[in-house]
Amino acid sequence: YMCDVEEEYVPKVGMTFETVVEAGLFYKEYVKHAGFFTKIRNSNRCKETKKVKNQLITCNREGRWRSEVPSVEKTNPICGANCPARIYVHVDKKTQLWCISKVVLHHSHP
Repeated sequence: YMCDVEEEYVPKVGMTFETVVEAGLFYKEYVKHAGFFTKIRNSNRCKETKKVKNQLITCNREGRWRSEVPSVEKTNPICGANCPARIYVHVDKKTQLWCISKVVLHHSHP
């Protein structure tokens, strides 16, 4: 499933930002227009400075898990849907800007 969002809000590989916060805010604006929620799936930090050097932000329905609750008793049976929608941002070592290096816009669920 693809979200119908105005072009100015759609994240693209190669976009740059001053900080990881700016990159996250840009993606949150896209998410708001697209109508889904996200989670930070992974962040790696530099060993010396402890600053974040890359971050993976995914659809909140990314992943699949087993529940202890039987499926007939669930109020929301579709939680994890193995959704591939995500962006990956990292610090460019030359420019020290945050760069989007991977974008997946399609979802595995409506």
